[in-house]
Amino acid sequence: MLDATTLPITFEDTRLRPLSELDAEAYAAGTKDEAVRRFGHLPEPDYTPESVRRMIRDEVAEGLSSGTLAVLALADAETDRFVGSLVLFDVSSEAAEVGFWIHPDARGAGHARRGLELAARFARNSGLRTLTARTLPENEDSQRCLTNAGFREVERAVGTTPAGQHEELFHYRRDLVLSAQGPLATERLRLRLHGTGDAEWLHELYSRPDVARYLLDEPWTAEVTRDKLAERLSKTGLDGETNALALVIEHGGVPIGDVLLWLTDKERRVAEIGWVLHPAHGGHGFAREAVAEVLRIAFEHHQLHRVVAQMDARNKASARLASAVGMQQEAHLRLDWWNKGEWTDTLVFASLLDDPRPPVFDVNRPT
Repeated sequence: MLDATTLPITFEDTRLRPLSELDAEAYAAGTKDEAVRRFGHLPEPDYTPESVRRMIRDEVAEGLSSGTLAVLALADAETDRFVGSLVLFDVSSEAAEVGFWIHPDARGAGHARRGLELAARFARNSGLRTLTARTLPENEDSQRCLTNAGFREVERAVGTTPAGQHEELFHYRRDLVLSAQGPLATERLRLRLHGTGDAEWLHELYSRPDVARYLLDEPWTAEVTRDKLAERLSKTGLDGETNALALVIEHGGVPIGDVLLWLTDKERRVAEIGWVLHPAHGGHGFAREAVAEVLRIAFEHHQLHRVVAQMDARNKASARLASAVGMQQEAHLRLDWWNKGEWTDTLVFASLLDDPRPPVFDVNRPT
């Protein structure tokens, strides 16, 4: 059930809070907008300030009290001015559906994307594990907002809207809870924790001179591999003792590389990410698919403020990958790092929590 005691919640310029009778006029006026009437799927055909006040006093108050329905206000964080509405409904012990609309006077300011993030935080704070959403095929703005807020399209099917209409709908889902004990699955890959049997393929990968060329380590010996594997075995989550997560990238049951994410500033939620892929599996977008998933976990589940990737400037493939997953190049440091007997340049890429995310991974697009 939903826990209204966790409200209000603020994210940057947007606040999620209970509706107030002071919002009635702005709410009623917003529902007159053509886009809201078409895409908002509001249960009532017409709203007036008085009908909104009655709604707030009756079903809205009852729903919040019972935890079964939350009709909420999105507000400007500085002025508390009503900018839209967000509703969580069809609530169970683990899931709820979210819907939203933005007042026409407040569009284009990012309130929808931030509102969806606030909805996820509210649902997670209430103990839910999943949020779903539905939108019409022609509502491209809604689809873009959902994708940027970490939702994934899972189905296209005819369904009944909250307004009782039968429409073709795009169905979206966002998972709110990550189990560190279980593997993650993308469209083509499996990302799992390291096991004691991973020494052989790790040694084969990291002992290659072409792999080690742009890394800080020399090619691994068997002894180094044992030590490195022991380190990776302890890196089971950002909330664990090591504050790090090391994941094996598997394709078709075969390990082809790994991704590491570790906190560099726990208090301020800053982390660094690194990756290595076997050259035999390059050119298919596997590394990009894996790194995009780990970044999604970093921001959606761990709510990190910032994730950084640093690399040898000669490593053009890693630089392209960082850009492809939405990271922005912030620096090119000239001859700043002494590595393997020479001064080398470093590229610094980073992503922030509120940065827009690239579209859902396309397996037909090569790295």
